[in-house]
Amino acid sequence: MGTHPLGPSSTGPHPLRLFFALWPTGAHRRALAVATGPVVAQVEGQPVPAANLHVTLAFLGSVPGRTFDRLVEVGGQGGYPVIELDFDRLEYWPKPRVLVAMPSRVPPAGTAMVERLWQRIEPLGFARETRPWRPHLTLARKIRRPPPDGLALGPGPLPPAGDAARWGLALVESVTHAEGARYRPRAEWPLE
Repeated sequence: MGTHPLGPSSTGPHPLRLFFALWPTGAHRRALAVATGPVVAQVEGQPVPAANLHVTLAFLGSVPGRTFDRLVEVGGQGGYPVIELDFDRLEYWPKPRVLVAMPSRVPPAGTAMVERLWQRIEPLGFARETRPWRPHLTLARKIRRPPPDGLALGPGPLPPAGDAARWGLALVESVTHAEGARYRPRAEWPLE
């Protein structure tokens, strides 16, 4: 059973900017930030706060507040497996100017989880993302110049996302502040 910290009365009629994500526990989030700190320090950009680290599964965009409870029901339907993600390489994406950590291999369990989510979300009127799922952790934004060739994560990969005790499924709200977006889980469920 998942947690639903903010009930329907707290969402009101106002739209929420929401997405489903793999959400690390606090301890794992800190371990990821420590592991990526040295490489982020080498690029001229804005590091992503440790509290915002996640892997997007399904981006929903602006959602009417009245739809919130139906999305919580989707998350609570379960059947979401633990996904083995080994973030072992870096990529610089020039158009959004971000540095991301990615796995060399997209695990079939992750693709199946994304497909299951969309099968449950589409009947609510959401348009499915047409591009294939590319699991990634955004490490830095607003990079002013591309990182040097050969920039690597270091001696080893990041702590893997393959332990149910370290990652869960979350319905996350993105709230924009003067200093940037902040992500907060509005409902969370364990992986099976």
